Amino acid sequence: MAGVAALATGCGDGDIGGSVTTQPLPSGLTLKVSTVPALATVGLLAFHPTDIRVAIKRTGPTTFLALSTTCTHEGTRINIVNNALSFECPNHGSRFDSDGNVTRGPNASGTVTKLPAIATSYDPVTDILTIG
Repeated sequence: MAGVAALATGCGDGDIGGSVTTQPLPSGLTLKVSTVPALATVGLLAFHPTDIRVAIKRTGPTTFLALSTTCTHEGTRINIVNNALSFECPNHGSRFDSDGNVTRGPNASGTVTKLPAIATSYDPVTDILTIG
């Protein structure tokens, strides 16, 4: 439960432009693609079923994009919104498209950069996606 509480807690102290606590990107995660319904459709986002620090999007029949779900402004866990087509930070309102590009920052003085991508590999025979 403590881990869930820690993930649910926002990062912010209310100051715009604070530093992000950097954490290593998740690696060695696997999943059977057919067990995540959103990944049946190209373009939809889904959280990794066992690690919400990662969002995944199918980009083609055998290609995928994995992104960190940590806001680059202050490190808050971002939400998938807009019918699974984009992200929004609940802390200061930053928005990102499904490729991780910034579409709206928190304000003029806040710094927000693109969400980090995580390497993926997919085996269509076993339907296993490996992240990191």
